[in-house]
Amino acid sequence: MNLALVIVSYLLMEFVAWSNHKYVMHGFLWQWHKDHHINDNQKFLPAIVEKRVLEKNDLFFLVYALPAIAFMIIGFYLDQLQLVYIALGITLYGFTYFIIHDVIIHKRLPIQYLHKDHNFYIKAIVDAHTAHHRPKSKDDFNNYGLLLFPLRFFKK
Repeated sequence: MNLALVIVSYLLMEFVAWSNHKYVMHGFLWQWHKDHHINDNQKFLPAIVEKRVLEKNDLFFLVYALPAIAFMIIGFYLDQLQLVYIALGITLYGFTYFIIHDVIIHKRLPIQYLHKDHNFYIKAIVDAHTAHHRPKSKDDFNNYGLLLFPLRFFKK
């Protein structure tokens, strides 16, 4: 049961991330998220790039970490370990998101091992995310998920 709570909460986080990316980040909190798109696109215009370690977009890390932290504290305090296992699933998804999005896709940390050749799934994730940042069509920009995306990105 405990492992199931971890797995289910991990999987549900992809849908939370997708909906928040679409409706929050590209919606009413666009002011936090837009620098992520601008900085990513400026990599191709070296004269414009402003070297910064953090973006406003990184504030979302705190927003998404707070429920996991709250579930952990409440779960341990009230001896409701189900909440701890849900928090663990959320945290594992956050770690996955960080490694794939920030390290592998955007190369924000110089971990060379993770910047090398990837399997077909990671390549498809990178292609889908890149299409979101530099869309060639309206459909490209609509890739809001990280781990789930249209099958056409597997065909490249």
